[in-house]
Amino acid sequence: MAGDAPAELYAPAFDFGTDPVPLIELADWFNGLAFKNIDFSTDGLPVVKIAEIKNGISDSTKRTQADYDPRVRLADGDLLFCWSGQPETSIGTFIWSQGDAWLNQHIFRVVAKEAVDPDFLHFLMLYLQPNFQAIAANKQTTGLGHVTKRDLGDILVQLPDIAEQLRIVEVLQPIQERIALAVKMAATLEETAQSLFRSWFVDFDPVQAKAKGIDPGLPTDLADLFPNRFGDDGLPEGWQIKQANEIAELIRDGVEPSELDPSTPYVGLDSMPKRQLGLAAWGNASDVNSLKTRFSKDDLLFGKLRPYFHKVVIAPIDGICSSDIFVFRALEADRRFYFYLAFNDEQFVASASGAATGTRMPRADWKHMGRQRCAIGPSPLMQTFEKLAESFIAPIAVSHAEARSLTELRDNLLPKLISGEVRIASAVDAVAAA
Repeated sequence: MAGDAPAELYAPAFDFGTDPVPLIELADWFNGLAFKNIDFSTDGLPVVKIAEIKNGISDSTKRTQADYDPRVRLADGDLLFCWSGQPETSIGTFIWSQGDAWLNQHIFRVVAKEAVDPDFLHFLMLYLQPNFQAIAANKQTTGLGHVTKRDLGDILVQLPDIAEQLRIVEVLQPIQERIALAVKMAATLEETAQSLFRSWFVDFDPVQAKAKGIDPGLPTDLADLFPNRFGDDGLPEGWQIKQANEIAELIRDGVEPSELDPSTPYVGLDSMPKRQLGLAAWGNASDVNSLKTRFSKDDLLFGKLRPYFHKVVIAPIDGICSSDIFVFRALEADRRFYFYLAFNDEQFVASASGAATGTRMPRADWKHMGRQRCAIGPSPLMQTFEKLAESFIAPIAVSHAEARSLTELRDNLLPKLISGEVRIASAVDAVAAA
């Protein structure tokens, strides 16, 4: 076995009765490009690292116009395996879905062999995720762990025949697609709400249009809420500026996890997604032991450590969070959704990042953030915006709750089906009842 890892990590449970084969023989494994050999440029195809796989293409993504080995060029639907990084957060299996790109090093593009269904291989690797993480953690030295090709050769699996593979996929794939649809719906709702906020309160699009005598493209009752000129202060006429600390308060409610029910939800910085207001996963108080901050449902959690990562989420539950997370609460309940979008705006997060203190691990400063200026319209306009924003943001939590429920169903079924412990007939009944 590779390294000194326990032998059982390389012998996961299977009950198909077929001869064990090395995992590496089920696919071709193409490692990504070496970073130092990439000819970066200002445009071209993105170069994909673990950050892009987990959080999407962003302005910080490297790009290149050069041409490389086509075996490491990505297309939608490609199966990827991140084999190097933090075992708990980076090691894992993903499906690429963001268009053509080049793959960076430390990630395999995995192409199933002829006798292996690609979707079955995806679920097989999800089943092996605990093994991958444990193998990487066992070899972890300087913060990073690895799952090498030697490890993949040492892991022995049982492969059912292609008919059985397809039957298993027929049960699991619809669940996987429903999870993806729920997450996509949440992202669409958030993008719509954030775009509306920026149009009305940052770019002042309706006022700009009316000032030029152009139809703002809104229903008459909405258009009438906006003035047709700007004041000497540069704001729409009749509007005012409020500082961020007049919109929300910083909650400083410290608590020791040992004083709480062990099942109390715990949100760590690693579990907060980038650029998503919805929170899909969290741990428990039993996972941590140092002083944390208590938060309530509907508070806003803002990642203060390296704020440029843009980790800002609405709490869907009561719980506790890392001390590297600010907990904010709206000062006016009837402007809660405005507050969410104002603090999640790119300009607001960029300002918090620009004033962060510390070189290696910069942290946002609430004193600076609290002075950030936010444009506020007259009360009828704010009330109307609040209702519109709520109609987009409130369903985000519903979508993420659905995704969590489906993920739990998938994770309960997957090990039983992929190991052969449960055969298809009983699994179909479980899905039908979901």
